[in-house]
Amino acid sequence: MTRTKLALFLIYLPACGLEEIEAILAKYDTFGSTGSTESTGSTGDADTSSSSGASGTTWSETTGVADASSTGEGEAGLDASSDASSDTGDSSSSTGASQPICGDGVIDPGESCDDMNDNPDDGCKLCTKDRRVFASSLRYQGFTLEGLYGADQRCRMLAALAMLPNFGTYRAWLSDSKTAAADRITHSKGRYILVNGLVVAADWDALISGTLENAIDVSESSETILGGVWTGTLPNGQPAYGSSFCEDWDGEDAFQQGGRGVCKQTDALWSFYEQGYCGSEMALYCFEN
Repeated sequence: MTRTKLALFLIYLPACGLEEIEAILAKYDTFGSTGSTESTGSTGDADTSSSSGASGTTWSETTGVADASSTGEGEAGLDASSDASSDTGDSSSSTGASQPICGDGVIDPGESCDDMNDNPDDGCKLCTKDRRVFASSLRYQGFTLEGLYGADQRCRMLAALAMLPNFGTYRAWLSDSKTAAADRITHSKGRYILVNGLVVAADWDALISGTLENAIDVSESSETILGGVWTGTLPNGQPAYGSSFCEDWDGEDAFQQGGRGVCKQTDALWSFYEQGYCGSEMALYCFEN
């Protein structure tokens, strides 16, 4: 897609509801966009359904337009235990079964890459691919997101329009009163990077440490983003209680409140700065999973 066509899409998108968003995602998958089925080494490109009422929706590998009720690993947001777990070189378990070996040049189950070196700058660290992160180019009123599911679909739509790989796996860094962002985002052993290649965090532990290497202030199309971001989330990934989370991001009252961060910050304020009125328009942080 040309930059002009992308700009025209973005003029229309803020008014899109979930049906329009899902239709756009289906279109991009149908025309062979860059891979909603590429393995991430942890979640199997599935998603956890949110508390917004989409818990029965099944992720479709064909259309890439809906969530799954589980990640295929038993726990949302956590890397599969086999992902780069064989760094010690142990090739067999107590039962004698062959185990993946990180560094042997073979991409085994549980690995998303294996480049036989220790250089993370090539996009592969501990047999785990880098995961992209961006701040959405569009801003949304907090009570109109249509829940966690709706926020995730908005991230996926923007990733699809920007032709980002694995667009169907993106989720918003967003908590509500029942679900923590930490339970929705992959706890990766690899790096989180901006779409321009700058490193945000070396791994999950670094991401939730309270300090980022670079601010998440770049959009899906690699343009600078300024201002507030809806998160409802503390920097450790847990819900920022003290408000209604904009009625779990699907309310009717613009004067309810939800937690927000500041995208230019690299300290703890990146994720939570204060509670803001839900009628305000803010971006979302979107994470590849």
